[in-house]
Amino acid sequence: FIIKIKKEQNMNKCYIASGWFSPEWLEELESIKSVLGGLDLNYFSPKDENLCSPDADEDFQDQVFNGNIKGMEECDWMICNTRNKDMGSIFEVGYFHKLGKPIVYFCAGLPAGAQFNLMLAASGKSVCTSLEQLESYLRDCKGSNAVLESRYEGAIE
Repeated sequence: FIIKIKKEQNMNKCYIASGWFSPEWLEELESIKSVLGGLDLNYFSPKDENLCSPDADEDFQDQVFNGNIKGMEECDWMICNTRNKDMGSIFEVGYFHKLGKPIVYFCAGLPAGAQFNLMLAASGKSVCTSLEQLESYLRDCKGSNAVLESRYEGAIE
């Protein structure tokens, strides 16, 4: 993929939007965190900060919701894992886009020539389809201290 060098906001802290509701999702989330940690990039992961049980009362639900909103507002950029189109992650990415902050999408295993959602492609700075690609891209970003633009150029849906 082609990287267009275009400075964005700094990379002080990343918000990770990702489901973790199956063993496969959880493994991907932990792998994303491992890539960030390996590059010494700070992050906020709702899974680690604001867990809510299915039977939590409304006050606690509101506390978790507001904690995640605060987390997004305090972060400079986002990685969104698009696996299985987790509804919470999709909400978070829309909110983050409205804040005007850069978004990087992670879509593991997207085959060459596969379609990616137009709204996500247009709102993201990059779409990474493997952990290796994500790590390489983030290494380049860290070297520039900026989220670099490499807009998705494949087929869209």
